Amino acid sequence: MAYYTVLIAAWNSSIQPPAGVTGTGLSSGQTTAVKLANINGWTVTGSVPTSFTVLGSDIFNAIAFSEFNALTAAQQSNVLALCEVPGPMLGGSANISRMAPGMIVAYFPSSGVTIANLTALAKTVTQSWAQSNGYPYASSIQGNINQGDLAAAGGLT
Repeated sequence: MAYYTVLIAAWNSSIQPPAGVTGTGLSSGQTTAVKLANINGWTVTGSVPTSFTVLGSDIFNAIAFSEFNALTAAQQSNVLALCEVPGPMLGGSANISRMAPGMIVAYFPSSGVTIANLTALAKTVTQSWAQSNGYPYASSIQGNINQGDLAAAGGLT
């Protein structure tokens, strides 16, 4: 799987941590457990996560009025109702089938200001290195890379 290729490259890289990553690097004197803890502490910002959460007020503040004004009255009502939902909403390109990202993609022009604003917002999200490289939550313990991942990646130690 592609994410194991990325893990192998990061594990064996002479540049620690990898470019664009914040956290403690890996070194030959560290135990496997320490290396795992280091990788699970790595974070990444500046890329659009495939999945993240966002508040309705964040969406509201990203919407360009000119684009909102061009929507039908029913669409405007739907967007305002969406922005009033309490708590975090699922966003990201992997969740277009969900209400918030689906509605935004359906209602606003892909090259418009609203989408650009939401993309910029998404890039400020801090995510784990594992999440940013597509590690599936189901194969990890609470989203962390584990010994099973190291074995599947070719027996990294």
